[in-house]
Amino acid sequence: MKRLVDPRIEAIRNRFSKIKHTVMIASGKGGVGKSLIASTLSLILSQRNKTVGLLDLDLHGPVTHVLFKLDEAELKESKDGLIPPVVNGVKVMSLGLLARNRPTPISGANKRDAIREILAVTRWDSLDILVIDLPPGTGDEVLETVNLLREKSSIIAITTPSKLSITVASRLIDLLKAMKAYIAGLLENMAYLKINGTILYPLGEPKGIELAREKRINYLGKLPLDPEIPKALEQGPRKLVDTMFARELARVVEVLEGKMR
Repeated sequence: MKRLVDPRIEAIRNRFSKIKHTVMIASGKGGVGKSLIASTLSLILSQRNKTVGLLDLDLHGPVTHVLFKLDEAELKESKDGLIPPVVNGVKVMSLGLLARNRPTPISGANKRDAIREILAVTRWDSLDILVIDLPPGTGDEVLETVNLLREKSSIIAITTPSKLSITVASRLIDLLKAMKAYIAGLLENMAYLKINGTILYPLGEPKGIELAREKRINYLGKLPLDPEIPKALEQGPRKLVDTMFARELARVVEVLEGKMR
């Protein structure tokens, strides 16, 4: 019996043919600041006169709509798909905008189906860069997204200096390599804390550069634990780009631009 072709696959190809670069932000576990990095990265790129989109694909704990103060935003519909709201020049789509902060009990094949649906129906139009905040871990939704978009995407793996984070980041990198995905590099978050000119290492000495060397991938650098972040998040995305965290991430962007597919 002939297998039916999912029409959403062709729709996804058509959508992404208008996007010059796709950058996925991945982590082996939660709690490493992946969503904050993805959100801040998109804002920095927008400030550099890029047309930018941000897609949060976390099925169970999406937060980018909260970071962008879109809790009450209404998605606009057109005959060509869902139109993401724009904040500070960034087109933002999050599963949280669809779920309205309700629990989303999705499992197995339904996760893959949900990923295909959101990729197929979101109308980005032409973009210079789409930043995708992948779910933490290596579950079905991550595998599906990487498989669908692997040919034109760069992936940034996120870790912290903690032993647990380094261990799961190692497994994540091995998986991505096995899938023949392009890894732009490893970025180490929460690597240090700067207080009155003194550098502290609350999670231990940074070890990301050692992991990057072991895996033969680029080390993109270290990001700080920034005490300014909670206040900036309360004030909104415009303030987020004024933090020390954002200034350090901007340095990474300069390195990253030469490594994007």
